[in-house]
Amino acid sequence: MKAAGQRLIVLKKPRRRIATMIQAYDNVSSAHGRRLFWDGCVNVRDLGGFRTRDGRRTRQGALVRMDNPGTLSAGGLRAMLDYGVTTVIDLRYPIEIAQFPHLASMLVTAQKDQTGAPVIMTMPLLDEINRAEEDSAFARSRDEWHEIVLDSRGRTIAEVLRAIAHAKTGAVAFHCAVGKDRTGVISALILDTVGVTHDEIASDYALSAECLQPRAVQWLASMDEAQRPHLRGLMRTAPEYILHALNHLDRRYGGTQNYLHHIGLSDADTQALRTRLVE
Repeated sequence: MKAAGQRLIVLKKPRRRIATMIQAYDNVSSAHGRRLFWDGCVNVRDLGGFRTRDGRRTRQGALVRMDNPGTLSAGGLRAMLDYGVTTVIDLRYPIEIAQFPHLASMLVTAQKDQTGAPVIMTMPLLDEINRAEEDSAFARSRDEWHEIVLDSRGRTIAEVLRAIAHAKTGAVAFHCAVGKDRTGVISALILDTVGVTHDEIASDYALSAECLQPRAVQWLASMDEAQRPHLRGLMRTAPEYILHALNHLDRRYGGTQNYLHHIGLSDADTQALRTRLVE
């Protein structure tokens, strides 16, 4: 009887609230279902499975966003290759590539046959010469940082999107250091271009903080207590951050599609993005 009583209570909830709860559950479940567990990396997910505004879905196995694959174990590297990744785009500063693990060196160590190795493209999203200014903006305000990146790095963003659109057959993986900010900008632009809603884009963006929690715990443990609040702030991926970026494109350029034209992407390039990603 108790179970039956509980069921009656649930059924008395307003239909709209129930629908909202179901949608929220579906969003969380699908997001976690897109996560890929490649040993050594913690923030990896497939951009397939999103509904688009015209009723279609994004394709599984086409695009993967991730943290630096240079941290993969041998088993994680094998899993990435077995997943069908044929192109990897590295968005990091050159100095990061020199100082921290890089996929190319791992492939050599693993004696991967070059005929079967993915194409690795180094395409720094940000300007290393102005890194101090960019880092300061990031520390002050994520909104300010997003605006700077979108407004001043358009040519590079176009090159990255063009490379993804016209990459050879197979999955394209793109990454920065931890796969949340530079990677997040590129991911948001692509998903908006193919018709994924802003709410879905924001949910995917926000998931990075959860995925990166093991890394954050490690980094926080090595810091003084006074430094920890700052790192916690840097590791946040609040949905409103990327929503501000998308709204900035709407206000300043009239939307993502107009922005892509403004930075030099052709209609053929944007169509190639859609063809690659949308079923």
